[in-house]
Amino acid sequence: MSSDQELHPSVQEFKQFMKQHPLLIQEVKGGSKTLQELFEEWSVVGSEHEQWSQYIGSQSTESKQTEVDNKSKDSKTSKSASDTLGQIIGLVKRMNVDDLQQHLTQFSSVLANVQNVIQSFQKPSNHTNQNQQDHPFSFRRD
Repeated sequence: MSSDQELHPSVQEFKQFMKQHPLLIQEVKGGSKTLQELFEEWSVVGSEHEQWSQYIGSQSTESKQTEVDNKSKDSKTSKSASDTLGQIIGLVKRMNVDDLQQHLTQFSSVLANVQNVIQSFQKPSNHTNQNQQDHPFSFRRD
């Protein structure tokens, strides 16, 4: 059994896609993209999306490689911005809203407890403030 037969069908499709778009391989070798990033983009937009048309070509064509290198250098700032956006999108994808809500609730409870402890050490004349149930994120000035 060959290693290609053991791969998931989507990975096999992606390998074929990469063979049809050899300039993407140059992007990976140049360090401007990773295979994981390309696979995720390919999974989202598909292999027929227009963004892939610029990567169809021959690896041995030196002029195309130079053109890709020039584009890489010219768009360094836009790539850093898109990389940042990609990282943010990745974080949002991985974020579990239920876990975030649970952590915020625990944080709110901790703040309320800290405020109660601080109030217990304040002067007795401030007991009127202690009776008020303020939101845990509101801070009082005395």
